[in-house]
This record gives sequence, C-alpha cells and structure tokens, in this order.
Amino acid sequence: MISVLLATHPRYLDHDTGSGHPERPDRLHAVVRGIERAGLADALIPLEPTPAPRRAIERVHPRDFVDAIEASCATGERIDADTVVGPGSWDAARLAAGAGLVAIERLEAGEAAAGFCAVRPPGHHATPTRAMGFCLLNNVAVTAA
Repeated sequence: MISVLLATHPRYLDHDTGSGHPERPDRLHAVVRGIERAGLADALIPLEPTPAPRRAIERVHPRDFVDAIEASCATGERIDADTVVGPGSWDAARLAAGAGLVAIERLEAGEAAAGFCAVRPPGHHATPTRAMGFCLLNNVAVTAA
C-alpha cells in the first residue's frame, strides 16, 4: 500500500465565506467524511500544516498584494463576487499555503510516497496580483516556488 500524508487543520474552518457560499466549511467536512467512509483514515499519515512564512508567499505574490489581502481579511472586505473573506481568513490562508511546504519537507524526508492537502481557502486560481475563484493565495505556486 502506498503511504500518503494528509494535511488539514481545524483553523481552515475559520475562513468564513458566509451562508450559502459554495466554498464553505462543508466542503472540507465532506472530504474528511469521504476518507472515513472509504475506510482510508487509518491508512493516511496526519500532517499538521504550519503557516507559510511571508518570504515564501512573496516569492509568488508581491508585498503590496499580500498586504492588501491581509487588510481585506482584517476588515472582512469582499474581494470580488466569488472571493469572500473574514477575520479568520488570513490565518487560514497562510496555513493553507503552508500545507504544501510542510508536505514537501516530509516527502523529501522519505516519510511517505505522496501527500494530499485538504485546505481552505483553496489556492489554485489566484494569480500573482489577483485573488479570485475563492482563492486568496496561490498555494500551488507557493509550494512550487
């Protein structure tokens, strides 16, 4: 059987997008339930993410963009029609971006053959200078960088 790291964190639930938003805590709950229903929970190696350091985020996103996203989260300012933030969103976003970084470290150390990051907010649509598609940061690019 292949060994797989599972990165997730309860603080991801602090990213509050409001009632009825498609990117909501239930998405993460559904992933965990799916893992349990498939009988895979015992086969996964838990990985606790740590927040991505600002320098890692700024390899992908310019400082002024990062400052603006952090400020929007503090005030709960809506970024666009799809991308909503609240007071817990910045910490959740840093943890989400950090999940891939920790997974790579553990994979390189030989602790598993693969990793799966179940995170919120998601992080694959954001461009270097624009949050969009529910994504505040581009977690994939931060990990790759």
